Amino acid sequence: MVAAGLVFAATSPVARVEQASLNPWHHYEFLAEGFARGHTYLSVDPPQELLALENPYLPSSLPEKRLWDASLYHGKYYLYFGPAPAAVLMLPWRLVTGHGMPQWVAAGAWAVIGLAGLFRLLSRVRDRYFPGVSALWLGFVAIVAFHASWFPVLLRRPAVWELPIVAAVACAWWSLAFLYEFHASGGRLRWGVLAGIALGVLIGSRVTYLFSAALVLSLMLVPTPAAGGRIRFGQALAASGLVALAGLSLLAYNHARFGSWTEFGTSFQLWGADYRGTRFMDPRYILFNAWTYLLSTPNFGPYFPFIHPTWPDRFPSGHMGMEEMHGILFAMPVHVAALGSVFLLVRRARDPQARPLVVILLCALGISLLAAAILFTWGGLCSRYIAELCAGPTVLTAVGLLAAVESRRPRALRVLVAAASAWTIGYTWLASADFKGYMKRTSPEVYSAIARVFDYPSLWQAARQGEEFGPADLVVRVPAGSTAAWTPLAASGRPGMTNQLVLERLGEGHYRFRLTDDQHTTLLSPDLAPEKGALRVHVEAPWLYPPSEHPYWDRVGDLALRGRLQALYVLRTPAGESSALWTHAPDPIGYQPTLRTEDAAEPLTPWVASFQRPGDPASPEGRAR
Repeated sequence: MVAAGLVFAATSPVARVEQASLNPWHHYEFLAEGFARGHTYLSVDPPQELLALENPYLPSSLPEKRLWDASLYHGKYYLYFGPAPAAVLMLPWRLVTGHGMPQWVAAGAWAVIGLAGLFRLLSRVRDRYFPGVSALWLGFVAIVAFHASWFPVLLRRPAVWELPIVAAVACAWWSLAFLYEFHASGGRLRWGVLAGIALGVLIGSRVTYLFSAALVLSLMLVPTPAAGGRIRFGQALAASGLVALAGLSLLAYNHARFGSWTEFGTSFQLWGADYRGTRFMDPRYILFNAWTYLLSTPNFGPYFPFIHPTWPDRFPSGHMGMEEMHGILFAMPVHVAALGSVFLLVRRARDPQARPLVVILLCALGISLLAAAILFTWGGLCSRYIAELCAGPTVLTAVGLLAAVESRRPRALRVLVAAASAWTIGYTWLASADFKGYMKRTSPEVYSAIARVFDYPSLWQAARQGEEFGPADLVVRVPAGSTAAWTPLAASGRPGMTNQLVLERLGEGHYRFRLTDDQHTTLLSPDLAPEKGALRVHVEAPWLYPPSEHPYWDRVGDLALRGRLQALYVLRTPAGESSALWTHAPDPIGYQPTLRTEDAAEPLTPWVASFQRPGDPASPEGRAR
């Protein structure tokens, strides 16, 4: 119940921002509605303007009017994502109730279903192999496992990308639970059938789990001591038949949509970037991806939630980049307990009485390695994939925690377990609060209340260090012969979501300044010509102050002035002034923006020679002026 409450605490607030139909919050609702109407395409139609284009697949083709990341084929929208989350849960709900199930509800429901399977497995393992672990400790391990799965972060954005992953992880956990029961019961048919159903839904959610499904089926052929050491071929064959039926259904689904058994829709995908000619899987990415997934550390900032995704200086050639990444071992050190399960697997491998446990641990380890083999060679990194990578390790970690709790030296181990668990729980919720700024958008009252309390230390630290906030006057040096077309001069914000002051070259001797936030242009200056190799600009922007919920703003009692300073952009140059009000800029993650200086600049690249604060309008002195 606690885990279910935490699931919907992270998932449900997105209902505040899900109104627009072209954002990623409704794709599976459209798919379920399409199924209910008897067809495989989505229930929303592409706009005629998009269909009239010669090449609607280019990222620049009406991006504001097309359905994000859908597949466009013969005038209809399809999903290249697995159909099972809609077919198994959302479609029956619609047929029974007459109402659609919101996508965020489906994501939360699949998460709760998965956690129920995981808890059942842990409970059965505890009862048979770790009877000394109390119910209280078992509940603690289950809560830790929920956080070690990365679900609190994944569910912060229960969009079209996250739902099939949540469903797949849920089915993977249930397949392990049924595999355990299969061996513990001596190979009873019902457990084999249930495992086959779970595996069928698994590959229908994420076809990348096909090899993991094959692993589970192969482990049904391990001799079962409870059945006199016999191999239960018939039961394993029944499970395999169900998985084969699911696989054939998925191929037929592809053929019905695209006229091809193996086309999932990626050939017709409306990408947000141009990935034509991209090699999506390459062994050259293994070391870089493995380091980023496992060992990378976050960026730190003084403002809540304090931790922000890592962002490497360089990516391998051909790599598509990354989204919101955190290193698993730093973020969730409790996963070190998985080594205890590996030790247990080796030590009890020949014990017939431990066969169900050994099979489960071996399967979880295999699922982990298979997920790593795919994700480490994939040409992109995403936070949501951490949940797939952690599906197997979460089981290993939870069993390792059970073994640690019941060990002969509980005091030392329990201290380590408690410390690693507390860090894991705290970090995942901070990362969840930070994820793309969704918590601030979807739960503004909760976010503001928490941030206000935790941001007081940064207020005191800024005062001790003499940090200044507010507008800035910059002198920018433009080297003779510079041909740089686009030069970021000052930046502030989270990795991947930055606010920038950019110098844009318009032609020989002509430039203009551009203020951007998260790739959106907020303001442009008039055209400029350098005087004695320099350009001067006065900048006002919300990201030159602390975040809006920070106690810094208590000094501004005038709410109208406070709101204006938190939304006002100004570019003032000798050629004139431009201004605008914009309220959606990503928050800063440091006291001062990062500047492109002469030392950091490439040859013949403009750089900031001077950065001065003329005064803080939020201070009493500034308001007096």
